[in-house]
Amino acid sequence: MHTKFLGLWNIEIGDRVVINQYCLLDGRRYKVIIRHDTDIGPYTRIWTSGHDPDSDDHELYGGDVIIDNHVWIASGVTILPKVTIEQGAVVGAASVVHKNVEKLHIVAGNPVRFIRKRINSLNYKLTYTPYFE
Repeated sequence: MHTKFLGLWNIEIGDRVVINQYCLLDGRRYKVIIRHDTDIGPYTRIWTSGHDPDSDDHELYGGDVIIDNHVWIASGVTILPKVTIEQGAVVGAASVVHKNVEKLHIVAGNPVRFIRKRINSLNYKLTYTPYFE
């Protein structure tokens, strides 16, 4: 579905994870860990590396991105290096996640900000099956 996995050896994907079309997961230098029952919307980009804008040598920086169980990431989201999104969190469409997101928090915006806490028992298991691949 036109999704790119860079550095596949550093990408861990749990059970019943939905990764929609045109996503990019960057595991070239650091890990991307996506746990169970997580839904990632189309056009989402997960970056584990970037460049230091103050470096005279265009130096790289980065770190692992960890996405816990039952996270819902809407479409067009950008997740930057060294971010953990805790269990049950929701990230609104077109958001830029530059810092950790707490358990059950709903965040949105560029940069993300807290909207409210999610009310959900997180007992569901995703059963998505695409019609076409």
